[in-house]
Amino acid sequence: MTDKILKVKNEDTVGSVNDLLKEILKSKKVQALLVMQEVPSKSISFPVLISDPDKLNSNVFAPVLPVSTASIISKITKIESSSEPIGIVIRSCQIRALVELVKLNQANIDNIVIIGVDCLGTFPINVYSDFPEKESPTEYLFNTFKKNSDAEKYLRSSCHTCKDPIPGNADIIIGLYGMDPKKELLTQINSEKGKKLFEGINLEAAKDIKNREKAVKDIREEKNKNRSDFVKEVSNIKGIDVLAKFFDKCVNCHNCMKVCPICYCKECLFDSSVFNLEANKYIGKAEKKGLFKMPNDSLLFHTTRMNHMVVSCVGCGLCEQACPSDIPLMEIIIPIGENVQKEFDYSPGNDIEEKVPMVIYKEDEYQEVGEK
Repeated sequence: MTDKILKVKNEDTVGSVNDLLKEILKSKKVQALLVMQEVPSKSISFPVLISDPDKLNSNVFAPVLPVSTASIISKITKIESSSEPIGIVIRSCQIRALVELVKLNQANIDNIVIIGVDCLGTFPINVYSDFPEKESPTEYLFNTFKKNSDAEKYLRSSCHTCKDPIPGNADIIIGLYGMDPKKELLTQINSEKGKKLFEGINLEAAKDIKNREKAVKDIREEKNKNRSDFVKEVSNIKGIDVLAKFFDKCVNCHNCMKVCPICYCKECLFDSSVFNLEANKYIGKAEKKGLFKMPNDSLLFHTTRMNHMVVSCVGCGLCEQACPSDIPLMEIIIPIGENVQKEFDYSPGNDIEEKVPMVIYKEDEYQEVGEK
């Protein structure tokens, strides 16, 4: 691991990182970069695959996550890996999701260089696009990130309870915590891929990163506490009646499934004709209890989906953000995920070599089943 310092010019943090990324593209060490860049209306930023340095005008710190970057990498690499390296600038939760997709044979990162960015949190899409403060969302977050309480009112719930805002499994980390983003950023080189990418790029060696180490330790402790407190607060969602009430606003749109990086099946049972019944069968269901809620089987959809993905859930919150009915999905997915992952002693997205529990069998697990 090598620590370098990226000096920020004229307090332009975004511009200074763009200069670095343009230098990387011009070096031809990657054939393209996947980065967050504003759409023409400038109302929001989306991941854009850029090969021309002159067209790069990104904002890697834009506090918005409209889609899963991990899913985009899966789409690019699943059929065939890239012949030449591609650089991806990506948040910590999406690196974790990408690691899970690699383990599930849904992505290939052999020729992917991961540039992880410290995450200060993200805002809901509509909050970001119509931001109520005088500054831009990015400027606001930079101005308040040392006193997080000021920005917390806008953060998505999943960002309050983030497992770790510091990128893991990254070839290069662009670090904000413990730094003054108006003056300098940490660039941490963690692999041979990262070392090769930065060859020829003139950056100062970091002399002292004690502030960085303390800030990282502090933010991780804060996030762990937030997550623990949140799980305790919402742990009363138990039983079929409570679940039915929790999901009673569901319109069965399946948006939560479509944006989830872990829901990767090409064909889903719930998008098939299995649940399309003849008229007399609908009437029969209504006659059993005197009524039958439509659209049908929304609760079955949610419980089945959670059963399929929760062991690999990284808590990115895209499902909750995509819900048109504003169902607070994190209130059920995070505590269930915590319990399931604890049961299997598994931390999704942490270790790329560790097998997903549902695809391996251990002779010594669950010995008590059937013995009482």
